Amino acid sequence: PALARAEEAPQENATTKPYVPPEVAGLHWAETFDGDVWSRWKASAHDKYNGKFSVELRKQEAFEGDLGLLVPDEARHYGAFAAIPALAGAPEVPFVLQYEVRFQEGLTCGGAYLKLFDSSAAPAGFQDDTRYVVMFGPDRCGGTNKVHFILQHRNPKTGKWEEKHFKEPPSVPHDNLSHLYGLVVNPDNSVEMLVDGETKASGSLLTSMEPPVNPPKEIDDPADKKPGDWVDEAKMDDPKASKPDDWDEDAPMLIPDPKESKPAGWLDDEPLQIPDPKSEKPEDWDDEEDGEWEAPMIANPACTVGCGKWEHPRIDNPEYKGKWHAPKIDNPEYKGVWRPRQIPNPDFFVDETPSVLPKIDSVGIDIWTMSKGILFDNIVVSTDVAKAKAFGDATFKPRRELELQQQPKPKTTFWDDPLAFASEPKALVSIGVTVLCLVLATAWCCFRGDSTPKPLTPEEKRALRKKRKEEAERQEREAGAKDAADGEGSSGAASSKEGAGQKDEANGKEPAEESNEGEGDDGDDSKEDKED
Repeated sequence: PALARAEEAPQENATTKPYVPPEVAGLHWAETFDGDVWSRWKASAHDKYNGKFSVELRKQEAFEGDLGLLVPDEARHYGAFAAIPALAGAPEVPFVLQYEVRFQEGLTCGGAYLKLFDSSAAPAGFQDDTRYVVMFGPDRCGGTNKVHFILQHRNPKTGKWEEKHFKEPPSVPHDNLSHLYGLVVNPDNSVEMLVDGETKASGSLLTSMEPPVNPPKEIDDPADKKPGDWVDEAKMDDPKASKPDDWDEDAPMLIPDPKESKPAGWLDDEPLQIPDPKSEKPEDWDDEEDGEWEAPMIANPACTVGCGKWEHPRIDNPEYKGKWHAPKIDNPEYKGVWRPRQIPNPDFFVDETPSVLPKIDSVGIDIWTMSKGILFDNIVVSTDVAKAKAFGDATFKPRRELELQQQPKPKTTFWDDPLAFASEPKALVSIGVTVLCLVLATAWCCFRGDSTPKPLTPEEKRALRKKRKEEAERQEREAGAKDAADGEGSSGAASSKEGAGQKDEANGKEPAEESNEGEGDDGDDSKEDKED
């Protein structure tokens, strides 16, 4: 779908232009991710690479239809590589690597670097432990925020390859725009690291790499050990010194000021506050409900000078000396800082032209990232600095200008330029709404009165409790009267029923039994039969 969209004829507008494949003549190798990309690139087959690159358009295009290699998902390992024409370093020939990367959704933790390697070092295919020659590009995670440049250099004595890191690499820009990262290794061993065409760091392969390309001529003798009687301390306690007899280590740092005395009128036994003698317990105070009543406290009028225990102010003790320590003197047994003796380095060599790089015939991307939306484009390997720069000027610079135009313009505030701010139509509306809100708010504050509920005073609280108590007593009286009335009615009915029974017995009749018979449908039917 991305290829189909890329082939559609785009319409140019103010901040975009139609994509035109760039001219790559004169470059050793260039990848613009046009055409059948996966005929040139292969995904790494190792199981760890659970992310799959895709060839896509940018989320916000500058050149409409321009494709790049996209990291579509976060929290994945990505691996892919492509073969390039073999390039072996030669005297007087520079080496240039440059490419574009855009962190479309930012970069929180992950890398976007390239590895250039010799395919003969990867018989099983490219993966994370494939020996490379140059690793270069941005990386950010935690405390790491730098553009890597790592050279793997072979020790001719041992045949081992060792990583050499550039000591002071530049940082990675903090935005979501495209950036052009460039590395130039010159024949004189000088190195330049560029971001957006500007040199951000420079140095030499002979002096700016850690560990150094060329090992030291001598090394510490691993068999040499520090003698047991070796004295490392340059100073020692003076054995002739002793603590003076009048040195009191227990003397306090602060003492009471002897010049101060208790002021006249100071009352040691008087409290600072006393209960208010004018305060009385309210008549309606209920100890069970309100708790034990206590008079409010007031300042003790007797404490005009001071009350309570008087203490001297504290001052520095002129006799304080602290713990005694013997003075230090030069140690006559001192032999200096011990260092192991030096022996010739068996792996020593001198490479005066590390700029002549070993063979490179592949470019690989091996990254793990917690950020998606990383897009690679316009990768260039060249031996001509001027042509590589011209390619960047023709591809990156116009893209950069368009992307900057696409960024939201910062809004002019009143404090930046009052006249310019007031002249904008939207600003006039904002000013009018603000003024109206201020007028309405002022009017509301002035005329609304004070609607904030005030807390009840103690007298109001007592009155409320009294009212609630009276209401509870009234309800209790009414409930008692109702219960009494119900009791009298029940006993009267029972007496009437008993009297009726006695009367029936006197007349020779059987007392009527309480029954529900005759009620309901059967009773009604019997009554109708009698009437018939």
